[in-house]
Amino acid sequence: MNIHDRPQAQPAFDWAVRNQQWLTTQVAALRQRLARQLDDASPGAEPDPADYDDDFEPALDALTKLFDLSPFERDIVLLAAGIELDSALRRLVSEALMQAPESGASAQPTFNFALQMLTEPHWDALSPLRPLRRWRLIVCEGREGPPRRTVQIDERVLHYLTGVAAMDVRLIGIARCEPAGPTEPDTPLAGSIAHAIGSATAALVALGHARGEIEPQRDLARGALAGLGAIGLWLHARDLPHDPRELAEIACLLDREGALSDAIIVIELDCTGDTADAEARAVTVLAHLMGPAIILNAPDPARLSRLRQRRMLRIMAPDPSMAARQAAALRGLPHEQTAALTTALRPALQQFDVSTTELRRVATEALAETRGEPALLGTAMWRLCRTAARGGLDALAQRIDSRVAFDDLVAPPVVIAQLRAIASELQHRPRVHGDWGFAAHNCRGLGAAALFAGESGTGKTYAAEAIANAAGLDLYRVDLASVVSKYIGETEKNLSRLFEAAETSGAILLFDEADALFGKRSEVRDSHDRFANIEIAYLLQRIETYRGLVILTTNMRSALDRAFLRRIRHVVQFPYPDVAAREQLWRMQFPADAPLGAIDFASLARLQLTGGNIRAIALNAAFLAAADGERIEQDAINAAVRAEFSKLERPLPGAAP
Repeated sequence: MNIHDRPQAQPAFDWAVRNQQWLTTQVAALRQRLARQLDDASPGAEPDPADYDDDFEPALDALTKLFDLSPFERDIVLLAAGIELDSALRRLVSEALMQAPESGASAQPTFNFALQMLTEPHWDALSPLRPLRRWRLIVCEGREGPPRRTVQIDERVLHYLTGVAAMDVRLIGIARCEPAGPTEPDTPLAGSIAHAIGSATAALVALGHARGEIEPQRDLARGALAGLGAIGLWLHARDLPHDPRELAEIACLLDREGALSDAIIVIELDCTGDTADAEARAVTVLAHLMGPAIILNAPDPARLSRLRQRRMLRIMAPDPSMAARQAAALRGLPHEQTAALTTALRPALQQFDVSTTELRRVATEALAETRGEPALLGTAMWRLCRTAARGGLDALAQRIDSRVAFDDLVAPPVVIAQLRAIASELQHRPRVHGDWGFAAHNCRGLGAAALFAGESGTGKTYAAEAIANAAGLDLYRVDLASVVSKYIGETEKNLSRLFEAAETSGAILLFDEADALFGKRSEVRDSHDRFANIEIAYLLQRIETYRGLVILTTNMRSALDRAFLRRIRHVVQFPYPDVAAREQLWRMQFPADAPLGAIDFASLARLQLTGGNIRAIALNAAFLAAADGERIEQDAINAAVRAEFSKLERPLPGAAP
């Protein structure tokens, strides 16, 4: 089958009428030829059916060219189709078969009948490797030997021969036909794909996207199909059967449908979730296909290695511009709503990487939630885009829902000023990097890292929550146990997955107790030292290229690698709280609804404790009071203080030795 040798497009109505008239004359000529042979063992001159003009190609001749049929195979197809279309031919063949002892009661012709009655017969026409059975043009049914089986025309092939628009019923629910778009591709890249397929330079086009977004790939595929003037035969890998033999059958039917419908096969893969099984099925189908195909969200090249016999073109679909995504998402909305949404969307799209499909959903939800009130749209858009851009990050790190404000922090004014500066930078990064051009000017990356150093419980995590809350961004605590691996190379892979998932939202990543991961590089004495140093070097590079903020907390600043410290733009030292700060911390721990008795906060403030210790004591005292059914009194707090000092293995001030 020459898949690239497609019949030229002709006016549908005129061609259909002429094709049916021509097919009728062909069937009539075949009937007369068979009648003469059945009446006389030495046939005479056969009637010559009417010829046709050069500008008209009947479907039977197109089928013969597409599948490279011999004259004998062409006549078998005509005979099988004529049996279904012409009652006189059906009666003639039935009467002849009734006289043959091997025919039984069937009125359908057998292959033996075709060998005896048709011209230029050859035995291998019934081979599974020849076009008739290879492309399912005929159906051979029965338990008899192949020569005595009945020969029937395939339903889809019959529709094609008669010029009836149809699709193979076995592909319904698996594939769908999408008509060709404009006659010209809409982008140069789509034009290149169309040229590669049309000129047979590439039999498989593997499309991908840096973030797995499917819409740019679909648009690119549609543009290429428009350039070819071809129908798209679209299917999703998850809809393919699991049985290998069924996959081979589907691939054959897809190939045949592509040839009959002048269509290009487009297979789509998921970009998220466990797609290994669907991906394997898609690759199996591609391995069986002979015609051109396009695969979206293509697997890694290594997984396509079994297709090395196919000429392949691999292309990454470009990201649509912010304006293009906005226009696509807001298409169809009233003008007054579009203007308000465009204004509200701009800040959100500068921060969050949201697909066109998600953006359309976000816009619809924001309009419903705010009833189109312009003053409320901006906040709603930011929140909904923030949620939509999380991607798979929730599966890789712990999201912290922050409600802490800077006014809730107890720290020296200089520390609060540093934290506010970090939050302000996050809020104004789109303007500085985008509008002012610093992103294009700085080629070394836009990553920002902050180091929060101080003893445990001095408020480092609270400070990270306050920054995230002020900037309106998600905060994720990275669980080092799920990142660090004893196996060589696994830590880098885990970090890569983490940062890639975080890129779409620019979320704040919090590495608690970071010295465990970012410690000093050691002298290389064996392979373990070398790979440990590679992990640190990879992390340094990845933080620089990450567009969000990475916060590292440590109790031991001296344990961090100096090269790492050079790449940290903000270093905030959290001091041990003094007496005034500790008294403020004590007073903040008890909610307004808590039944608080007479508490001596001044004496409690003299205890050498951090904010974390004070929070633990206040909570423990509340549970002790609740168990006794009383208010939270000084006695309960004193008991909780003794327990906390015991946990810290420190003597209680003023207690007897």
